[in-house]
Amino acid sequence: MILDSFELKGKIALVTGCDTGLGQGMAIGLAEAGCDIVGVNIVEPKETIEKVTALGRRFLSLTADLSKIDGIPALLERAIAEFGQIDILVNNAGIIRREDAINFSERTGMM
Repeated sequence: MILDSFELKGKIALVTGCDTGLGQGMAIGLAEAGCDIVGVNIVEPKETIEKVTALGRRFLSLTADLSKIDGIPALLERAIAEFGQIDILVNNAGIIRREDAINFSERTGMM
């Protein structure tokens, strides 16, 4: 199988925005390759948790609004306390704006 060359057993991946879509797919793919997952989302990613744990992997769910940086150190401390390390970081969290980019202000375009 192709995942045999992508063996990540024993690694810890922190994936932001893994409730749906690409983030969920990346979290599940990393779990299939052997990673335990730390998921950081604005809501609890129930479906992602179910899919990852069904693969026999651990999932730590942390809730945060990543548009505010003041809570990030505590998130990292919690993840390290649980797993001892973070080997992979997937910065996927974001906002999809469904309008022409010309209508974005500089500030809203960066969020």
